[in-house]
Amino acid sequence: MNYNIIKFKEAEEIMETQEYSQFVKINECKRIIFHPRFLGNTRKGIEEALKSERNLVSDKFGGALIAYNNIKIQQAMGLIVDPYIHFDIVADFIVFKPEVGASLKGVVHRVFKNHVSLLVYGIFNVSIKKSESNAEQLREGNEVDFKVERIYVNNRILSMHGVLWSEEVTKKTKMTKKKSQRKTFPDEDESVPAEESLDRKDKTADRLGELDGEDVEMIAEDSLPVTHKKSEKKKKKKSKEKV
Repeated sequence: MNYNIIKFKEAEEIMETQEYSQFVKINECKRIIFHPRFLGNTRKGIEEALKSERNLVSDKFGGALIAYNNIKIQQAMGLIVDPYIHFDIVADFIVFKPEVGASLKGVVHRVFKNHVSLLVYGIFNVSIKKSESNAEQLREGNEVDFKVERIYVNNRILSMHGVLWSEEVTKKTKMTKKKSQRKTFPDEDESVPAEESLDRKDKTADRLGELDGEDVEMIAEDSLPVTHKKSEKKKKKKSKEKV
């Protein structure tokens, strides 16, 4: 981690001048723990404890502590716990709280074969994939705009993985073109259900024809024995006349 220190006034200026600073100003109560050697100088002990937490992620704040101001000690005597001194304070804190999808600016710090390392505010490391399309932008010392894709915290050290906004815009443009190409042939898509309905009608008509054929055959089969009986009676009559 890089130990660049941003003072409180400087952090406030960044918040005012940068739309996407990802800095948040809060007024909170915080428990401070410091070494007994500061027992005779409580304020110095508190300030030293806060300095040691700068640029590190605080669970209480949900981000990395950048700067602090207006410290107010909440009790006259602290609590001694084996053997450290505990004091509660209220102060103004500025915290770096990036989120996935947020916009940030970073300066290219190191260039590697497949990725580059950016520094945000000279403190937080960001890894961005290197390619032929972005190699020109990702030269050492260049400032670039990027989108936060992932956030990592390891031993209270915050780092990020990002993608250049220029590449993100290119991806969206390509996706829009693909969608528009899919919508250029609506008649073909709509014709599919029409064909299916015609097939269904034809199948229904064929089925009705089959049923009609079955009825005809049944009538024909029923009529055969009747005609056969009539022919037998005629033969009997003829045989009687002959006799």
